[in-house]
Amino acid sequence: MRFGGAGRDRSAREACSRRKGRTVDPDLGLVVGQRRDQLTFDAFCETHQRAWLAAARARRLSEEQSRAVVGALRHWLRGEWQMLLREPVPAAEAWKVLKVEIAAAVAAAEANGGAGEPQEQWRLAIRAAAHRMRLTMRIAEDASGIYAAILALPERQQDVVVLHYALDLPEETVADYLGSTMATVRSNARHARNRLREKLGREGA
Repeated sequence: MRFGGAGRDRSAREACSRRKGRTVDPDLGLVVGQRRDQLTFDAFCETHQRAWLAAARARRLSEEQSRAVVGALRHWLRGEWQMLLREPVPAAEAWKVLKVEIAAAVAAAEANGGAGEPQEQWRLAIRAAAHRMRLTMRIAEDASGIYAAILALPERQQDVVVLHYALDLPEETVADYLGSTMATVRSNARHARNRLREKLGREGA
């Protein structure tokens, strides 16, 4: 009797949920669509978090500050998730918001004493980027000099260096982040390489 009653109770709850235009998991009390949406949201954030953190670290933010930036972005994304999914390239829209959050965090850091030194893991990424850009060995080992030169690049070229050379992401993925074409990514990459070689070569002469 107890099992039969539980079955009737479950059926009643399911019917009530359907009448309200929702399908609810009666055991968990969650709207099924929302649960699936949460999984999609989490997967999106997990996929892109590495790039988001790298972009924040590239601006001399501490690990705590970088994670706070990503946390703020995730909060915004959660509130705008359904609208974001209607965008042709959601990653590009998220990247725009990320850059706004980074700019605000950098301004706050500078107001409190200025930017810090690059984190060790970012120094390693800078050296890897230098090798991928085929800078000379002497230049490639000067992580601080490369870092300063990267920050002097135009914003789009900075983004390409971080995403394509430091993180080794393919051009197609970089284009999605930046809302551009692969041809534009290649052009920015070429200009960034030339600028860095010219600047670092001149300073090292």
